[in-house]
This record gives sequence, structure tokens and C-alpha cells, in this order.
Amino acid sequence: MKVRSLARIFAAISLVVIFDARVTRLEASNTDDSNMVRDVFGAVVDKTIIAGVFVGDNEETGESSNCSWSPSLPRDSGQGQTYGDEVERTVDSILFRLYDRDCPQQDTEVFWIAQIPPERIARNAASIAYDRIPAPFGEFAPPARQGVINIGTWFWVSSAIWQPKVVVAWVPTPAGPVTATITATPYKLVFDPGDGLFGLGKKTCVGPGLKWNKQFGDSMPSPCMYTYRHSSNVRPGGLFSATLSIVWRVTWRSNTGASGSFPDVTTSSLHQMRIREFQALVTA
Repeated sequence: MKVRSLARIFAAISLVVIFDARVTRLEASNTDDSNMVRDVFGAVVDKTIIAGVFVGDNEETGESSNCSWSPSLPRDSGQGQTYGDEVERTVDSILFRLYDRDCPQQDTEVFWIAQIPPERIARNAASIAYDRIPAPFGEFAPPARQGVINIGTWFWVSSAIWQPKVVVAWVPTPAGPVTATITATPYKLVFDPGDGLFGLGKKTCVGPGLKWNKQFGDSMPSPCMYTYRHSSNVRPGGLFSATLSIVWRVTWRSNTGASGSFPDVTTSSLHQMRIREFQALVTA
């Protein structure tokens, strides 16, 4: 599920915080320009999105360098005086603290901020980065429906797909934002030819593959190439169901100095391969 869709689902759910005479309404929101998600709590395919973790620009990278954050304290609505301890709540064992955000020429806004370590912030960013990883639309030479046995089939993906995907998540603190930058980097291309016992198994190569050019001819090898040994007529419909996959390395780093990695992510696309066999005609 895409993050924007998730935000729309939860947009109707608001948190009402009442302390003394002040009532603050906090709603989930999503802006088109920054992909910032506020006050959303849910799970998507085992990837958790945590309320109070912001995604997008932070105070150091351009959202508003003049804004300040401070713990929100209960106030006497008549006198405007603060008293007591910071406002906190716990949701599913995660501690949230209410913060004031003060920006020039704007009313004070309040947000529930998750009190979590950088790795948990990174997991939040990963859940969004995964949604931005594209499926690999593969290209082939000869084309997928015009393959020939014993002639190498080149496979590759465009350079536009073979690009790192980066997402930054952060939580504000009085000392400045704590950020976690998640990076998904493509590093391996895997082709499953779909010919099963008739073939040689999967072909793996590092990188996006080399785009075929007619100047290469039919005999030049490619680092990303598979040679079919059998016609696809052995399959119903006369096609091999092949799969092309990109394996992505997923790492994260925080401005606190912490860093780490998450399990690799694989995205795949299905391709129907027609492989023909030409018989030579010999005459005396």
C-alpha cells in the first residue's frame, strides 16, 4: 500500500488531547511536496509506520530553519501559565511526548513525537523506501517473443530504474532533529529463464546489464546473457514464463553516528519468452 493511500485511510482518525482547558486536535496529514506523514499508526506488510516520525525535509534541510521545538506542558487557559510535567502517552509500548513547534509568524502547533532510537526511525523510513522501489521492466535481445535456441538472449534494465532510492525520516528534539537516512541500492540482476529441467538454471549478474546494439551482432557475449537449449513449444501455449529480478541492498545511517542494514529486497517482473528452433535443410 502506498504511503499516500495510507495517509488517506487514517486522515479521518484524529487524536483529541485534553489537558486543563486546552483542546488540541491532531490529524494525519500528507503534503504532496514533502511526503510528510504525521500521526499515523499502522502496519503494512510487516513494515511499521510510527506516529510522530516525519518523512521528508527536516529543520536542517529546508523545512524551516527558524522553527523551534520544545516539550509541550499543561497550561492554565486563563493565565497562560505552564505547570506540571511533560505530556506523554504510550501506544503499543511506544512512548510519545507532546511537542510544541514554534515558527515565526505562525501559531504554535503541537505534535505527538515518538521517543524511539535511530534504528526505529530507520525502520519507518524503510517502510516508505520499499514502496518506491520499482519493478524491473526488462528488455531483451532477441525480443522476448523472438528468441532462438543456442543464440544468447541478452537481458538488461534501463539506467533510469537502476538508481538508488533514498528516504529520510526524522524526529524533532529540543537539541535538533534526529535523522535516519535509508538507501536502497540495486546491485544484482537475476534472470530465471522459466525453462526448468530443460535449461541451465538462473543467471545472475552484477549491474543493470548491457543494452544490446545491432553493431554487436549475434555472437558478441554479454555479462547478462542466457542461452536457451530447448524450444518453448514444450510448454502449454508455447511460452516459457521467465522472471527478471533486481536485488536491492538496504542500508541506513543516522546523524547520531549510528548505522546499519536491513535484509535485501527483491523486485521482479514476469516475461513470456517464445523460443524457436530452426532446422537446417540439407540437399544433395
